[in-house]
Amino acid sequence: MNDVPRRTTPPAALAAALAACLFAAGCVGDPSEPQQDGQEAAATEEQPPLDEPRDEPVTTASDEESAQAEQPEVETNEAAPESPEGDAEPESDSPNGVLDVTEFSAEPQESNGFPELLTDVPEDAHLLLQEVRVGIHEEYHRIVFEHSGAGAPGWSAEYVDEAVEPGSGFPIDMSSEAILYVGVVGLEPGNAGQSDGHLELSNLVDTQGTVFSEAVTTFVHHGSASYYIGLDTARDYRVSVWEHPDGPRLIIDVLV
Repeated sequence: MNDVPRRTTPPAALAAALAACLFAAGCVGDPSEPQQDGQEAAATEEQPPLDEPRDEPVTTASDEESAQAEQPEVETNEAAPESPEGDAEPESDSPNGVLDVTEFSAEPQESNGFPELLTDVPEDAHLLLQEVRVGIHEEYHRIVFEHSGAGAPGWSAEYVDEAVEPGSGFPIDMSSEAILYVGVVGLEPGNAGQSDGHLELSNLVDTQGTVFSEAVTTFVHHGSASYYIGLDTARDYRVSVWEHPDGPRLIIDVLV
């Protein structure tokens, strides 16, 4: 039997073929691991972040506080409020811009339900007088008694012959032709004076050309205090209380 000659692969050629196969396998890699080409990688990097700003504005805590600070003061009795400018008290003229003089009178006046307070005042409200200031408006002049604390005090007002201290009744020296008395209730319980943070004003220094010639405020006596306003003559007036974040403001407007 004739032997058929067999073709054999030289060892060198076999080694080269095996190396080529291993090289190709290394390039392909594990098919379970997806590969990204350059374009796919670039596309992934260009995706926008998840926290990209939205078109709608987002209200923050500071925004809410600013919005609350800009709210107009709320009046707690009859006079109609107007928009305040800055920290000034709002005027209370008629909507058509004409002052409603029927709101003014020289007769005794008092807050709703006096001697009850206009609003509930917590025991720790610490309502005390902080400042007295005056201003000029068209057809009337204004004096403001600004308080610290929360709530709205009650008040009564009338022209009197003389000013006196609460409790003792000792006279207070005032030289004005007319004296408008405003009694305020619902202040710091008990007694309070200058050392407690309550303003005891002996005279109004800067009258700013108003009809107010004097202003005297007494100490707090059993939660009440007396405010006396000196005028050149008895004039029609109106009284209102405005709530404010810094404390209530007792406002007296006098026709001129």
